[in-house]
Amino acid sequence: MVIPEEVDGKGEVAPQLERTQPTDKSTRKGDQAMHVQQKVIVDMREFRSELPSILYKKGIDIVPVTIEVGDYILTPDICVERKSVSDLIGSLKSGRLYNQVVAMTRYYTTPVLLVEFDANKSFSLQTRTTMTSEVSYQNISSKLALLTLHFPGLRILWCPSPHGTAELFAELKANRMQPDVESALAITTTDKTDSIDVYNHTPYDMLLKMPGINTKNCWALLKKVKDLSELSSLSIDQLEELLGSSLHANLLHKFLHTTQTEAATTASKKTASFPCRKNAKSIVKK
Repeated sequence: MVIPEEVDGKGEVAPQLERTQPTDKSTRKGDQAMHVQQKVIVDMREFRSELPSILYKKGIDIVPVTIEVGDYILTPDICVERKSVSDLIGSLKSGRLYNQVVAMTRYYTTPVLLVEFDANKSFSLQTRTTMTSEVSYQNISSKLALLTLHFPGLRILWCPSPHGTAELFAELKANRMQPDVESALAITTTDKTDSIDVYNHTPYDMLLKMPGINTKNCWALLKKVKDLSELSSLSIDQLEELLGSSLHANLLHKFLHTTQTEAATTASKKTASFPCRKNAKSIVKK
């Protein structure tokens, strides 16, 4: 059996890494064309996938570094977090994706969540038995929807293959500035505000069940109020300042300060105010 020389890496050129000429590599300054070499900053952990080599073959220079925010830095403004479908579901369940998006939106004006899937395989984020119209952090689709509500600047892109992703990256980089390596390395997530304890989803899920609380005013409570005891001690005026609505403040205050006996009495009065329904047969006879 004859093995080609380049398979063992002994040759000077590896045919699987032969580069093509990129379609957009020049800009004009006056009448003189200026050559601009495209480059992408890639996190070292991404080299387990084939995307970096595909980008290289497309004529885009790869800068391999260890970065804490994002997987790919396309421009000074565009940061991409790349996920497979299984990674997406796992990071949504653990809350890790939320923290990653928080970091991206803090340091980049255009954060991008890229989801790669296999076009030849069907997938779903949930089964029919778990589908519900109620918004809950126990539901994957709800988590993804809430993520987009919390971060309206986040762009979610779906791509059927790494080759499609490479084409997409080339389009996103067209006529834009090249990323700076030093700036990308300077971004860290060592700040205490990025701790996962700050973004615990259980209190958020519980607050959304209370009257007067919605996705818009919930974070104001989480940032200003330490626990339920402090929340219960707030006056209506203080709640109105946090929630931005007197109606919501009154609903929440009444809910927190209504005893079980008062609630039962109110419910019984409402039941007594409705007359008993007559039998349908008696109505027909009349």
